[in-house]
Amino acid sequence: MTMRAELIGPVATRQLRHVILWPHKPSPEVCIIEGDKDAMHLGAFTETGQHVGVCSLFLGMRSERFPEVLPGEATVCRLRVMGTLPEVRGQGAGRALIERAKEEAKGAGADWLWCDAREVALGFYERLGFGYCSGFYEVPEIGRHRMMAIEL
Repeated sequence: MTMRAELIGPVATRQLRHVILWPHKPSPEVCIIEGDKDAMHLGAFTETGQHVGVCSLFLGMRSERFPEVLPGEATVCRLRVMGTLPEVRGQGAGRALIERAKEEAKGAGADWLWCDAREVALGFYERLGFGYCSGFYEVPEIGRHRMMAIEL
């Protein structure tokens, strides 16, 4: 199946954020993060136009946990709230999102793209060229993560 990733508005991210990432929250309407209005948002779509994945990009946002990890003079872009519907995993939606995220981040002047990767997604990011920048840490209500990054 061919997947494509395209820019979408912040409101278009909420339903999938709720279903994929934050089912513990009461509704999609509260699946908002600080800075959403200023971020770039991507959606992954099937050939038939079904919306199956999301991610958001925050230019200039450094890690609060590990601010020293990436070079101080580098422009960084944080990848957040990335996920795809379980029924399309392994079919290219995540890869399409990451490839487009790299293009958008680089086009905006970023040198590095980084994320707080959930433990279950570490292999996915590793296969796409991301490297480990930290050991494990716990994100409340969500689980174990590691910081990962890729130079653009």
